Amino acid sequence: MKSALIITTNCLCYKLLRATVLTPTATSVKIRGMNTLARFLWGLVWFSALTYLALTLWLGLAGLVYPYQLDYGEGIVLWFAQQLAHSQPIYKGLADFPYASSNYPPIAMWLAAMGMPIFGEGYVSGRLLNLGAALIVAALIFRIVQAETHRRTIAALAALFFLGSPYVYHWIPLFRVDLLGLMFAFAGIYFVWKRQQTSDLRPQTLYFSLFTFCFLLALYTKHTLFAAPVAAFLALWTQNRKQALAFALTLGGIGGALYLAFDYATRGGFTLGLIESNATIFLFDQLVALLKNFFVTFAILILLAAWALIDRARTKRWGVLEWYALTAFAALGMAGRVGAWENYFFEALAVICALSSFKFQVNGFNVSTLNLKPETLNLLLPGLLLVQLGLAWHDPRIAADLMARDLPANQQLATLLRQTPGIVLSEDMGALATSGKPVAYYTFQYSSLARSGKWDQRWELDGLRDGAFPLVILERGTREDVDHYRRFTREFVSALDRYYARTQTIGKYEIYTPAPPLHLQSVEFGNEIALVGWHIEPEILNAPDLNLTLVWQAKRAMTQRYTAFVHLERSNGEKIAQDDHSPRYGAYPTNRWAANEMVRETYTLNVPSDLSAGEYIIKIGWYDSDTGDRLTVTDSVDNSFVLMEFVIR
Repeated sequence: MKSALIITTNCLCYKLLRATVLTPTATSVKIRGMNTLARFLWGLVWFSALTYLALTLWLGLAGLVYPYQLDYGEGIVLWFAQQLAHSQPIYKGLADFPYASSNYPPIAMWLAAMGMPIFGEGYVSGRLLNLGAALIVAALIFRIVQAETHRRTIAALAALFFLGSPYVYHWIPLFRVDLLGLMFAFAGIYFVWKRQQTSDLRPQTLYFSLFTFCFLLALYTKHTLFAAPVAAFLALWTQNRKQALAFALTLGGIGGALYLAFDYATRGGFTLGLIESNATIFLFDQLVALLKNFFVTFAILILLAAWALIDRARTKRWGVLEWYALTAFAALGMAGRVGAWENYFFEALAVICALSSFKFQVNGFNVSTLNLKPETLNLLLPGLLLVQLGLAWHDPRIAADLMARDLPANQQLATLLRQTPGIVLSEDMGALATSGKPVAYYTFQYSSLARSGKWDQRWELDGLRDGAFPLVILERGTREDVDHYRRFTREFVSALDRYYARTQTIGKYEIYTPAPPLHLQSVEFGNEIALVGWHIEPEILNAPDLNLTLVWQAKRAMTQRYTAFVHLERSNGEKIAQDDHSPRYGAYPTNRWAANEMVRETYTLNVPSDLSAGEYIIKIGWYDSDTGDRLTVTDSVDNSFVLMEFVIR
């Protein structure tokens, strides 16, 4: 009986096993299908991440062989590195010529200057530092994530998300201080994190020295990188308040002593460069736009990082990484400063790449809370990461087209600069630095000082009036949107239009040279605009084209758009030729002019070749672009002013 029961039980177990394991069921087939799909999705994630890495490395290497400026901020950093390579000071007082004082601490420029005997005095040494710094930050992310997750693949993916991000991609070919500063700051965080992993006193002392040194290097590379040392202090404070205070006193004491020494040696130039000339205005709209771009571009990583923070707070695993996330995101408020861009988001980006990766695996989720099966999560995770990769898409053709388009213009401009003696003012200061011309005037810095009332602009305004600069070089669009770029003041561009004329366009560069003297003429058009003077070429009527240059001045800030007209008429009022257009053909309408600003505009009259004998006049005036109503001119029947008279006999 017992034997029969055993045999019967074994048969039942065999049938059950066969039904559930040995025989494919709809459930097992579904699971295998989901696993196959998951492997495919993970393959797409890796392929996409590696593609982004390849694009970043390609652009970084392309920057090494591109000999000209790729970003406005590169040229002035290169100039200061060149100065250091020749043992020249880079921190000057307000009135010391040349008018350029570094607005960054010296570490990045010192390191680049040390490489110039090997790589030359171009961008290569600085861009190599930038490229190397990004790779080191990625390596540190890898090390932290590998230790936290015990998964090399997860750690590699976290590093790839950092390197392949559009922010790093945009910045990696540049000679800028930001990625180098991030490397020092993140290295400091890494050594604080390492210190938290050990209880042995000797390694703790070593790590204390290392992260203090790294934070000093970070602050003396870019002085706004305070999020990392603040995070280190908070992490130490929660463990040992005495050590936290020792860290703060050591960093503050050494850093403060260095600051005082630099400022004393430069007679206040260090404070001028780092503090006074960096006191730019705050633009709330800019901050909102940059924050929106960041949170949209990295939405999935930010959500995963936030989830990881909540989990680690709940499980009491809060450490320096978590504090760094809070301080780095708090520091994003500085992105509202004029001149800020993606570089103000590097610290937040690095830390979310590390923290979010803790959720790159199924066991990183609380399955019971989500009420999801592991195989479903294994599909959800790569799906989310693919969405993130889609959000971070960047088109490499833009950079390739930019370099290809700008290269001939840079080459032509370099030739022009080498052939031009004297002091040249240039918005692209890199063009000066790579052509052997001095940077006599740091446009953005001294414009900021002028706006804050610390610089009276007498030097550059008098120089423009006297034609002291053989060339003034602006980039296309700067004159029409001066308040957006803020590299020049309204007073500067007004004087430029008064005394200089745009005589040549080379690619994106607009070349200004001293203009012929104006025939001064004062005429008012309503309470809006006045004529300052004019110049015409040729001064006879029997040419096919008459080019009339008029310099206007806004009597006040205007809210309405006006169109100027220039008419060639017979004395009986018959219209022969005309040129009616708004300033810069709509690119700089009158409602964007500032009070007292002068604007130079050229008008062309196509003169018929068969003009008969008689008297002819040129009339000028303004009318409302919407209604057509003319601005009033005193003692004029038709609200126009007769500028010139011609007689053909």
